[in-house]
Amino acid sequence: MQPVLLITPPFTQLNTPYPATAYLKGFFNTKNIPAVQADLGIEVTLAVFSKSGLGKLFEEIENRGGVFPENITRILAMKEDYIRTIDEVVLFLQGKRSTLAHLISGRSFLPEAGRFAQAEDLKWAFGSIAACALIIFCSPLRWQACVARV
Repeated sequence: MQPVLLITPPFTQLNTPYPATAYLKGFFNTKNIPAVQADLGIEVTLAVFSKSGLGKLFEEIENRGGVFPENITRILAMKEDYIRTIDEVVLFLQGKRSTLAHLISGRSFLPEAGRFAQAEDLKWAFGSIAACALIIFCSPLRWQACVARV
């Protein structure tokens, strides 16, 4: 019997893995029906968030031109930093490069867009927890640094 192919289309559920195909695969397993899964959401995300993907994205933005808000202009100016670090960051997020945690939490390894400039103001106004909330919101990679500072 050929296995059943269960496909999760891209952008089905952006904030968490979509569980339907996993549940279906589990059900098929209980019935001794072979099944395999493909998550196109992960495939698209890995394609975009790679050196090649970001390079193409930045190239397309530059080719289209136009006037951009200040923060987008800042991001575009740091494009080489984003491209240089993206593959390592993805490996870290996949649990394959845990040694990168100290570099990431130090706030000098990754490029920072405009929202990070507000972190010190928030800390002054609302304390360390608010500053950490902003950092976590802007980049979940930096939560470890927040925990260490609070």
